[in-house]
Amino acid sequence: MLWSTLLALGALAAEPPSVLLITLDTTRADRLGVYGHAQARTPHIDALAGSGLRFERAYATCPLTIPSHASLFTGQVPPTHGVRDNGDFRLSDDAITLAERFAAAGYATLAFTAAFPTQAQWGFGQGFDTYHDALSALPVDRDWRAWRTASDVVDDALSTLAEVEGPRFVWVHLFDAHWPYDPPEPFASQLQGRPYDGELAYLDHEVGRLVEAWRRVTQDGVIALTADHGEALGDGGEQTHGFLLLDGTLRVPLILVGPGLEPGVVAEPVSHIDLAPTLLSLVGLELHEGLQGRDLRGGGSALVFSEALTGQYNLGLSSLTSVTSPAGRFVSGAWDSFAPFGPQGIPPVGVRGQYPDESEELATLRGSYRVTQGESAALDAEAWEQLLALGYLGGPALEVTSDVDPRDVIEIVPLTWHARRALGAGRLEAAAQWIAQLEAPLAGTYGLDLLRGQQLRAQGDAFGAIDVLSRLHDRAPSHDVALMLGALGLELADWHAAARWYERALDSRSNSAQAMAGLVRSALAMGQLQWAGELAEAFLDVHPDHLQLVLVRGELLLMDGHPTSALEEARWALELSPTAPGAYALAGRALFELGQADAAIDALWEALAWNPYDLGVRVHLVEALLDVDRNAEAVRTLDQAESVLPVAGPLRDLWTTAHDALDDERALSGLSPLPR
Repeated sequence: MLWSTLLALGALAAEPPSVLLITLDTTRADRLGVYGHAQARTPHIDALAGSGLRFERAYATCPLTIPSHASLFTGQVPPTHGVRDNGDFRLSDDAITLAERFAAAGYATLAFTAAFPTQAQWGFGQGFDTYHDALSALPVDRDWRAWRTASDVVDDALSTLAEVEGPRFVWVHLFDAHWPYDPPEPFASQLQGRPYDGELAYLDHEVGRLVEAWRRVTQDGVIALTADHGEALGDGGEQTHGFLLLDGTLRVPLILVGPGLEPGVVAEPVSHIDLAPTLLSLVGLELHEGLQGRDLRGGGSALVFSEALTGQYNLGLSSLTSVTSPAGRFVSGAWDSFAPFGPQGIPPVGVRGQYPDESEELATLRGSYRVTQGESAALDAEAWEQLLALGYLGGPALEVTSDVDPRDVIEIVPLTWHARRALGAGRLEAAAQWIAQLEAPLAGTYGLDLLRGQQLRAQGDAFGAIDVLSRLHDRAPSHDVALMLGALGLELADWHAAARWYERALDSRSNSAQAMAGLVRSALAMGQLQWAGELAEAFLDVHPDHLQLVLVRGELLLMDGHPTSALEEARWALELSPTAPGAYALAGRALFELGQADAAIDALWEALAWNPYDLGVRVHLVEALLDVDRNAEAVRTLDQAESVLPVAGPLRDLWTTAHDALDDERALSGLSPLPR
């Protein structure tokens, strides 16, 4: 009896501690009570900090969600893990993550994330047994502001954790502090006029619920709380985050609680990359090769590297890199600056000048990091178009930059978002006004020329858009610009040009699902069925469930004489994205082959409503209308095209056929032909 009891106690003692990692999105340290904000209402986070180690000067490697979380999970800086910006990159499966290490050690690994940029599709799912990232918004409606509330995420985590036994590694991500700030009650009323602080108060309440429950189900567990980045709130002229390297956007809360951690405050600078080796060491796991951070209990990284490439990737501005030291922050871009550390932290605006010692320090630090080619994200076409409209895609290669520094134009950067959103919403006059205001400050930049190309495309000037975008691609080859040109080729039924552009896109990104689907579609349109089939078979091995490749599979089935199977693929695609024009187009063609002309016409009209510039869909629609003698409607459909597409080639021949059919119909009724 005594011996069995001792054995049970030994087994219990041998169980390694569980680990809870909480990441708060867009949370700047100095707006929390424990970090000195007297008006904050964050008692639970403050209490957590009082029971553990609080790091006064913890800094992110990048002021963006996806690169920053990649650094947290790998212990590496962005140049090494390869995720340099939001939208274009995903964390490579070759990366070694915290979740993989904990899973290999026998931990149950669970993730509960709140937002689009922390979904598993960005490479964060590797190593997790459970990954809850569901969003209620349809895929086509998702953007960086699509999220589920903190209470929903915490409820999800608590209900799931109750069913898990043994040691566990749990990641909980809460997004609510991200713009636009709209705290729920009672926090909105309690902090009226201070919506950002209201969001933090709400997050604090949910953190309190999570921590209380965690402590009930774990013994001597580890809790790590941090933020992916902060929020500028006007510092340096930036309202949100992503473009500048400021204390407001880089300085984050970092709190560690657990066995062997004496409560206290660490005043020296530390980096996000220090958290991974620290958590591994705390639970007794060996450190693997490739970790670039240092154990926080030993001081962490005295020099912190950070970068902001959003201005470069999205607008063709200069990149920004920095090194934060005990003395302050040196930032290098089109020009250099230094801001000294003082009682109020590091001021947002540094002194412009030449700093050879700091410049060499940054160069040495950067040179010590292995640089990895980032893996590109494989997005559905709808998600790609959405992010492109928001300005997260379309930028030049990393080597391409300009002498326009983001710090010099930060106050007009929001105009680029306004312009893209206006174009996406069809508000062309408003977009033109925004773009006109950008002409002088962004003259000669990649971003302004890209906007011009998108503007011409939205205006229906396909040939003008091709001229601008092709010259832009010659200037700086870009996967996203090549995709735009490929899509324009398809819209104009210039199948050979479309194929060439999709091949160029694949040259830039060999795993691009959009380019794969476009190339197969081009091959089909050219009648090269064998080539199209070989391409589709190879590409579906890479992306078996990708929306656009599902549609391509349906097109192949249709051309192979299997309209019922093609219709099933179209319906599946509509489940994936209920507003995908390609899915409606495929459904329409399949229904027509099945003899359901009216249903086919309805589906083709729906496809055209979502993309009026698609020449192929318009041709199929007119052919279907003529087949059932809806000749007047066919003529109107073609006449509508004159405002958006050139009446030439196949459209001109169809226009003649439709008018001839309508004239014959009118003649049978004793009516005169309509003027042409």
